[in-house]
Amino acid sequence: MKSVPVAYNRRILIIDDTPSIHHDFRKILCPEPDSDQSLVDAEAALFGTVQARRKIFELDFAFQGQEALVLVERALGEGRPYALAFIDMRMPPGWDGLQTIERLWKADPQLQVALCTAFSDYSLEAMTERLEFGDQLLILKKPFDSLAIRQMASALTVKWQLARDVAAKMLGLEQTIAERVQEALNVSQLSQYDVLTELPNSTLLGERLAQSITLSRRHTSQLAVMFIGLDRFERINTALGHPIGDEMLKQVAQCLVKTVRATDTVFRYGSDQFVLILTDIHDPQQTSAIANKLLAALREPHYIAGHDLTITASLGISVFPDDSEDAVELIKKAETAMRNVKLIGPGDFCFFADNLNEGAREHQSIESGIRLGLERDEFRLHYQPKLNLKTGKIVGAEALIRWFKPDHGWVYPSDFIPVAEDSGLIIPLSKWVLREACRQSCAWQSSGLPAIRISVNISATEFRQKGFLDGIRCVLEETGMNPDQLELEITEGVLMHNADATIQVLLAIKAMGIHLAIDDFGTGYSSLSYLRRFPIDVLKIDQSFIRALGTDSNDEALVDAIISLGKSLKLNIIAEGIETQEQLDFLRAHHCEEGQGYFFSRAVEPKAFASILRAGTLDAVLKGSVSSS
Repeated sequence: MKSVPVAYNRRILIIDDTPSIHHDFRKILCPEPDSDQSLVDAEAALFGTVQARRKIFELDFAFQGQEALVLVERALGEGRPYALAFIDMRMPPGWDGLQTIERLWKADPQLQVALCTAFSDYSLEAMTERLEFGDQLLILKKPFDSLAIRQMASALTVKWQLARDVAAKMLGLEQTIAERVQEALNVSQLSQYDVLTELPNSTLLGERLAQSITLSRRHTSQLAVMFIGLDRFERINTALGHPIGDEMLKQVAQCLVKTVRATDTVFRYGSDQFVLILTDIHDPQQTSAIANKLLAALREPHYIAGHDLTITASLGISVFPDDSEDAVELIKKAETAMRNVKLIGPGDFCFFADNLNEGAREHQSIESGIRLGLERDEFRLHYQPKLNLKTGKIVGAEALIRWFKPDHGWVYPSDFIPVAEDSGLIIPLSKWVLREACRQSCAWQSSGLPAIRISVNISATEFRQKGFLDGIRCVLEETGMNPDQLELEITEGVLMHNADATIQVLLAIKAMGIHLAIDDFGTGYSSLSYLRRFPIDVLKIDQSFIRALGTDSNDEALVDAIISLGKSLKLNIIAEGIETQEQLDFLRAHHCEEGQGYFFSRAVEPKAFASILRAGTLDAVLKGSVSSS
């Protein structure tokens, strides 16, 4: 394989104060066609010998060092530097050879130099002190012949070119190495830092926490780990979209960083979770103050894409060395404390305690039990009758979920519903409730029982699901349920979250022929303007107000106002939680249409409810408690 020819730089500068020397260099390095070359050509023709032609160099000339410096600087500016300079030692009245070399090397450190001298004003020792005798400087003793000149010119120009090529390759190699190093750093950055918030991630958390523990152990000091979980963050993504959710996460990250000390570190641990390492902690009060400060900062409104959004967080704390001396254990215990806050009441903080582990294990056990319960058909629906308070006639029923574990017995809804909501299992549970309630209603009618309206509670999480409406249509089609006999109960909080979008969903439900009720009315924050826009059929007065009837005049006035408001909006009013005759009398006196509660009947299993429904009224069961009029 033939090698590719290399174009060498053959520019040479001759610096000598004698014109005849210039002429001699030109004859040696740039010969004109002459008889010698003609003889070479004749020999090649006669004998078939091929001899290489002499290398031709590009020469420039200067009589003094100052003139040579101008030429060197000009050549550099044009991007055509000289490879070699032949410099005479004595060039009166200007710079001598050593001075010229010093000046030229300042302008072009790569210039190869051949110093031509017969005798010198400098000893070799003096020259060594002035110039570094490296591989860029050769001394050519006068007198010299043409062969020595040609050899030196060829060797030094090739050497200049090779040095230039090596330097270019080294520069390219350095650039490649720098690029590889930067790529490695970028990979490390991606693996250790969160792209969205630019905070260090969980990968770096373990390393940094281990380092902090080592320092705290060395200085006999404490550190705290804070585990922060945003409350109901998924609602923002569901209602407003992931871009706004992402922007909220960025603002939360910035808020946390600004709130803590410069010596503390904030990490993004999960989708809506953050971990903080607080070093040099002196007492629990200090940690509590920081926790309160963080939670208060997060509660401040965040303005994002035209929305004023507020968010709360639950915060758990573990302390080194009291809770553990292991990094992983400290993180786990801080997370356990955070989850305990979510169960008790979001938006607060607590320290880890050993008994929290028991609560965490119980929470996990219930969650696993729900999953198995759905697979093993352990859930049941009980039905609480709704009565017309004037006639005592049963007009409907509310379907309420119950859980019977074969190895445990009945599990209270208050024990498993919060766990289902926290874990997302409320969605399959809610779907099961709707399907089972519709199936049972159709079964009762098929057996000859009168048709009544069945109420089903809808969770906030389910309401925000993309396939919510399609799921309802599918259940109606599968069971054959008459939409007019189905009522969906939705809380005020669900309705008022992104109210404009909620109205569109409610209108779609109404278009199916289904009735809508606001559950626990009075405990939320509905405005009259929105109530007028919501396509609602029923207001259910929360049982907390009903419970105080006869003992609290304020609640009596509030219940009366709710009844009047409902009537003005042409809505049906239902009171839930009726437990006494006095409460019933008050509601009837204020013309509340319907009611439910223990005073009439607890929620009962389907067979027992069928017996009640077959009777038509509860007069006989209640021994005349509800009188007909």
